[in-house]
Amino acid sequence: MKYVIPWILLMLLLAPIALQAQNYFVYSDSPFLSSQYKSVVAENIVKTYFNVSSESDIYVIINGTYNHSLDSLENVTKYLPGARILTPYEILKQYNEKYLEEIQPLLNETESKLTYAHMIFLNLTQLRSDLLKNISTFLYQLNVTYGIPLGKNVNAPPQVIEEYKTYYLLALNNQSTINASRLAGYLTFKDPYVIFFGFNNYTNKSLAISFLKNFSNYSLLIYLLTGQKLPTDALEDPGNFSLSLIEEQIPPPNLSLQEFHRNDSWLFIVQVPSNESLNAVNLFMGKVNGIVTGHLPIYAQSEMYTDQNLRIIDFVTVTLVGILLVLLLRSLAPILILVGSAVVGIEVAYAILIFLGNFGYHIYYISGLVIPPIVFGIAIDYSLLFIYRYFEELREGTKDPLKKAFRTAGRGAIFSGLSITLAFLSFLISSSPLLKNIGVALTVSSISSLLPSVLFTYSALLGMSTKTLAFPRKNVPNPSDSRSKYLSFMVNLSISKKYLVVLAMVVLSVLSIAVFMTHQTNVNANEIVPSNAESIVGLQEISKMFNYSTDYGILRGNPNSSYGYILNISKEAIDRGALVYGPASFGDKVFSSPSVLGNYFYRDGYTLIEFLIPYPVFSNGAINFTKWIISTNLLVGGSNAQRVDIVSNTVHVYYSFTLPMTIILILVYLGLLLRSIALPVRLVLSLLFSSLVGVAVMFLVFGNTYWLSPLIVFALLFSLGIDYDMFIVLRIKEETGVEDERVRKGVEKTGLVVTAAGLILSGAFFSLVAVNMMFLREIGFSVGFSILFDTFIVRPLIVPAIMSILGKYNWWPGIRKNRA
Repeated sequence: MKYVIPWILLMLLLAPIALQAQNYFVYSDSPFLSSQYKSVVAENIVKTYFNVSSESDIYVIINGTYNHSLDSLENVTKYLPGARILTPYEILKQYNEKYLEEIQPLLNETESKLTYAHMIFLNLTQLRSDLLKNISTFLYQLNVTYGIPLGKNVNAPPQVIEEYKTYYLLALNNQSTINASRLAGYLTFKDPYVIFFGFNNYTNKSLAISFLKNFSNYSLLIYLLTGQKLPTDALEDPGNFSLSLIEEQIPPPNLSLQEFHRNDSWLFIVQVPSNESLNAVNLFMGKVNGIVTGHLPIYAQSEMYTDQNLRIIDFVTVTLVGILLVLLLRSLAPILILVGSAVVGIEVAYAILIFLGNFGYHIYYISGLVIPPIVFGIAIDYSLLFIYRYFEELREGTKDPLKKAFRTAGRGAIFSGLSITLAFLSFLISSSPLLKNIGVALTVSSISSLLPSVLFTYSALLGMSTKTLAFPRKNVPNPSDSRSKYLSFMVNLSISKKYLVVLAMVVLSVLSIAVFMTHQTNVNANEIVPSNAESIVGLQEISKMFNYSTDYGILRGNPNSSYGYILNISKEAIDRGALVYGPASFGDKVFSSPSVLGNYFYRDGYTLIEFLIPYPVFSNGAINFTKWIISTNLLVGGSNAQRVDIVSNTVHVYYSFTLPMTIILILVYLGLLLRSIALPVRLVLSLLFSSLVGVAVMFLVFGNTYWLSPLIVFALLFSLGIDYDMFIVLRIKEETGVEDERVRKGVEKTGLVVTAAGLILSGAFFSLVAVNMMFLREIGFSVGFSILFDTFIVRPLIVPAIMSILGKYNWWPGIRKNRA
């Protein structure tokens, strides 16, 4: 007992730390976004050069009157530091202001064309006012204009008369007498009003006064003076006229209060800093008397449900594994040792990850969720291998059985644990920030499982009597009992039908590959939170109201040089239902040729195209639309683009680098360890087979799965499966006789351990099926099923068949000593 006391103290010391681990989980993609992602580059360009806000939007739908809804929302925004409420009216105002800002170049251009006519209009109105104040001046001009052609004696200065006659005589060359008179009068006095009179009424003072008072046909005057046909509105207020003209060509945003008010519901937008605490968002959601959605609420609810599910996972894992241990061992002390090693492993794993957090490491919540079943399963597997070997040595009467068990099973556990650690290390050297992060957690989990399982188990057994170890039984459990009959049957069948078994493996592999290649994954938000969660219900509700999420497309260079390309993209996006604001379009209006509007969307060598997508952020529609924009070779930013980037990059890097690197590391390590080429290759093929079957079954059961599920299943199965194969291979190396006999003995003697270990590890992962998060169910079911498949089919049936076919070449080029 004294040897266990330090471990008990370690458990008590680490327990408070491990219990706080969930508080350190990270749920958003933000910490794993780097400048290697095009969406991050685009986001920085948009913020730097186009002054786009970096705040995040939270959508709140509240039932009730407007004032009551706003008051209730204002009362709870105190839970969101730095929050700002945008009411429907403020949102509409912002859109209108943005509209005016964006069309300003066109407005200026249109208005500038009216400036000259507007100045003439102002001069004409001023002239009319002056003539009314001094009607004698106007009558004097009329007398000169029409009196001189009639030969009347006109009272005017000689130079005026002479100037008039010059203009008149020149005009007579191609004008009638009356028109020549009018033109000469206008040119002499620079007064166009004189042209509205004639020879028979120019002396009528009352008529002249009435004409000036009632004159309004400035459009005609401007046309006569400039040749421009302009309505009076354009002359009087060119600014408003230009705006109305542009609004006819480019309508304002098609938004109304109806987008934010349906039946008895009001939609408000709460803007918060992009790094807003998810705890604060959850608290806010709990206080709001309405429905809250948006990408931050989705992450926040993922945190909340993860916290709940982590407790469920721990409880179900302990319960399932406990039941399995009782059924397998039926002795109290071994069960306590196994559970103790697992508890130490989990506490050490969480403590190390929290410690690494002080140096900038973020515990991605998926990593945090799979740590308990991984550590629980592996630690108990290694401890079980150790204990069963100890039981075997006890029953054989071996001198110093604990030392013998430590030297054989302990060494096997260490070799196997190191191979798993190497497999996980391939994550750390990948270029994907998310894979690196997950790799740290997986590597820590494997090391944390290995050390306690060997050292804690050795310490516990060191001072424990056989009687205590067997309690309440009379003798310690038999590592080779009636349950080995299944293993004997399977291995004999495998060796006798080895070619048929291998053929079945090949056929099943081809079918699994076909399923894997023909099924798609998704990034649905309802995979990481339950479908009845408030944020998911909110996505459905908001899609009936204001449902635009924004993507920003960036193009290097001046828009005029790539106008055709921009025009085609804008047209297709509009056809797909989006509103597009850029050099070639405005909303749903496109421009066939460049205009001054392009200047607004061009800054410092970058052209901006803004896409308002008709789907809520992170929805299937939004993600698919964003993927299409990315396919046009634009540099795309925004929440949807970041999600697409991190998913596509992570998946690509895993299958193109991480998985191949895992295979290479395992091959090299096992080749050096086992001094064989065939054994590592056969082991890798077995792991690939189990992994493909597991992923194929997941697709067949769940259909369209979460994007991370196949990746996690592959990663876990390809790494954890090494254990059982190593247990068998290392035991076969110890056996004697011809090759088939050695294989048969090795499988039979370790088969019970492998079976027990497989049941326990699968039980640990099946605990994930009990939660209400779909992607965890997918991972838990698939890994649990695959471990059972690996335990009851691959190890006792397929492995012996392949090794029997290879025969002595299993160990080539090394030489295995024959103890016979």
